[in-house]
Amino acid sequence: MNLPANISIYKELERRIIEMEYRPGDAINEKELIKEFNVSRTPVREAILKLQQKGLLDLRPRVGTFVTQLDLESVKHAYEVKMNLEAFAAELAATRATTAQVDELFEIIDKFNHYDIVDDYKDCIKADQRFHRIVREASNNPILIDTLEELNIKTARFLQFIKYVIEDVNWFKESLTVMAHCIKNHDKEGARKHTEDHTREFLEQMSRRFFTRI
Repeated sequence: MNLPANISIYKELERRIIEMEYRPGDAINEKELIKEFNVSRTPVREAILKLQQKGLLDLRPRVGTFVTQLDLESVKHAYEVKMNLEAFAAELAATRATTAQVDELFEIIDKFNHYDIVDDYKDCIKADQRFHRIVREASNNPILIDTLEELNIKTARFLQFIKYVIEDVNWFKESLTVMAHCIKNHDKEGARKHTEDHTREFLEQMSRRFFTRI
């Protein structure tokens, strides 16, 4: 099923911003986008306005449209909230996840055995983001899913910007594996605890490297 033009354009521009194809401060040219996507001005404008609402674009009257700068304080706050909400999502997923969702969690974990964590840092980030997105989707709670997706935009963009490389890949894989097993085994308490521990450790790593002055 084809998405409406404005939604399709929005998703593509969001991807480009998060994955740093459009970097903070870059100008966005509406006329070029209209030509690229072969559409009228309306869907492009609607996509841009939605990206502004999400905090990804800055519209300056009579000046132009620009990709917003990264805000470290906002990123740290997003991680702090994610720590609790991701844990809650995992708790719900432990009772609601489908077999297919659980299988995909383990498939993602296996991918880390084949990545070079330096050269393939983008793939590592995407795989990690996909793991947590599956857990969120498995929670079957639309409000929780939407809230975490909003937070994820901030954190995913930040990780791409700093070209994040996993500090301890063995810990990382083991932590995800424990989380996946808890969900598979319907262990609500374990899923919540290990997901919260995972996110807290990740936040502490980020704090040591980037957030020390916040």
